[in-house]
Amino acid sequence: MAVTDIIIAPATIYSAPTGEALPAIDTVGYGTAWGGNWVNMGYTLTPVSLQYDQELFELEVEQLTNPVKRLRTKETAMIETTLAEISGANLNLPLDGTVTTVVAGSGVRGKTTVEAGGKTTITEKAVGFEGLMKVDGTINLPVRIFFYKATIQLNGKLEFSKKAAAGIPIQIKALADTSKVVGKQILIMQIATAKATSE
Repeated sequence: MAVTDIIIAPATIYSAPTGEALPAIDTVGYGTAWGGNWVNMGYTLTPVSLQYDQELFELEVEQLTNPVKRLRTKETAMIETTLAEISGANLNLPLDGTVTTVVAGSGVRGKTTVEAGGKTTITEKAVGFEGLMKVDGTINLPVRIFFYKATIQLNGKLEFSKKAAAGIPIQIKALADTSKVVGKQILIMQIATAKATSE
């Protein structure tokens, strides 16, 4: 059993336009900005969790009590967390509207406005998150999970309370990326287990 395979670490979550190149697991280190159009969504108030479910059709025959064959008929994958930073960009992720920012000036307050409602289409994003794989207590390597295509929605209420930080609860639901081969259309997990020999 490998104790080094046990992960105890928070996760950082990113979003990008669909089709954005994934950060290279060989060259983009843990805790390093992913580059390209990947945007760090900031601090979270709850753990970042991944859920994968599947529905199966089971074939039974009259002569046996157990199924003899199974076929997957549906897959769903979802990421959930609560964003801690109440920014226009973060609010707009689940609201899927328009963000307008005004810089402060004479007699004008700096402000961000998010307007939403009435759209039938839903903006799709690539989403990924990164955790820490610590090797030998000194080497920090990334563990990354990506949805190639996903939609983001509110996962509950925005609550403002004197007893807790306000947060944006979000649910990120994967869509199939049909440009990829069957068996690789929903998500990818990358676990770096050792640094390159040239590092």
